[in-house]
Amino acid sequence: MNIKKYIQSNFIVVGHRGLPSKYVENTIESFENAFKYTDIVELDVHLSADGEVYIIHDFNLERLTSLNEDIENLNSDSIDRLRVSRQKIPKLKDLLSRYRDKYFLIELKTIHDDGFMIKNELTEHTVKIIEYMKMEERVCIISFDPYAIRRTRELNKNIMLGFDYDYHSEKYIGKIDCKDLKSMDVSLFLPEFEKDSMEQFKKMQNAGYFVVPWTVDDPDLGIVVCKSGLNGYITNKIDAMPKKC
Repeated sequence: MNIKKYIQSNFIVVGHRGLPSKYVENTIESFENAFKYTDIVELDVHLSADGEVYIIHDFNLERLTSLNEDIENLNSDSIDRLRVSRQKIPKLKDLLSRYRDKYFLIELKTIHDDGFMIKNELTEHTVKIIEYMKMEERVCIISFDPYAIRRTRELNKNIMLGFDYDYHSEKYIGKIDCKDLKSMDVSLFLPEFEKDSMEQFKKMQNAGYFVVPWTVDDPDLGIVVCKSGLNGYITNKIDAMPKKC
């Protein structure tokens, strides 16, 4: 079953960076334990200076490795020597190879934490890995960056696309509506969760988009999302959240 049919057929509960409430985010250990409770996870990718795609959220590595450097400025041999809670920073190709029967929301990190665009070939390298691994039907590429989403579609006509959106997005790219999503060929809309926005989320769903808000870590709110008829939610607590209403 491809990822679009999987989302269409299920109420999906997505492990945000694996299971970070119990294990260090975006590590093999975090994903391995998340897959005990779900078949789909969200992860973040960056590009090293020499073109390797790594799974990590932050641009700057200090929070997780104590090294005050941006990952884009380091070569892979330097990154491979770093440890996140005694584990290597995983490469995208290694995770996809290990879990070929699972589903992945792969977020392209192309907008720096400080708000400026990172101009590198992350999109190109990520698509190449997905194609080489023959995982086009198991992944959805997502991003806050509409340019990265459009570039993905130029490179590959079949990979499912999703668009992230939060209260910062309007400051950087303006308001996004259904026409914008259609122009990007997006199927999945991933808004920051706010209970007061449920009506707006339903309008987006009724316009033909899968809607999966993030992050929902309260079991009662998980039930609210489920009963609303939305397609699922993303959570840091995949082991503790309801998978059905």
